[in-house]
Amino acid sequence: MTTKPNKTKPWQFGLRSLTLKRTTVGKILGIVLVTMSVMTVVFWDQISEAFGPMTLNESQCLICQRNRSVKWVCGSKVNDTITTNDYSDWIDTFTPEDHQHAWLGHTSYNRTYWFGGTSIACGGIATIPRIFEQRSSLGELKSQQLVARFHELINDQPSPYNWKEIDSFAKAVVDDPESLLKAASPE
Repeated sequence: MTTKPNKTKPWQFGLRSLTLKRTTVGKILGIVLVTMSVMTVVFWDQISEAFGPMTLNESQCLICQRNRSVKWVCGSKVNDTITTNDYSDWIDTFTPEDHQHAWLGHTSYNRTYWFGGTSIACGGIATIPRIFEQRSSLGELKSQQLVARFHELINDQPSPYNWKEIDSFAKAVVDDPESLLKAASPE
């Protein structure tokens, strides 16, 4: 008995094997695509916050020194918080909490397009922190008087504020706080 020779050509076997490999690769790519799509939908908030266009503005109240953070991601406000700190906790002991906030002096983070770099602009008004630091040398009562004097300065000015006057006040707090107290006291 003789066997018939195999009449399949070598290229046919290779093509069939290649077809199986293409199908397997297609299935794997399909699974990966579906998985990535589901992951994108599930984690969209984190992805857009990390890589999407965003603006974050951090400001402080000139009266109570609370910090405010407002974050916008892809055109939607996602966060607007007001937090306290050591300075605001101290201010709250002698200043009414129902005051009108004066949100100024801020740090700003900005990313204008997807996967872009983030620009940062820093700022701030350090008058209340400087008074807070002077408490040990001035005493509590004089420190509170300086804060009251600063509040008068802020409340007496219309917006926009006179930055030169605010800056000179902050410098005087560090250099010669007694001069500010003398100017405030009636003679």
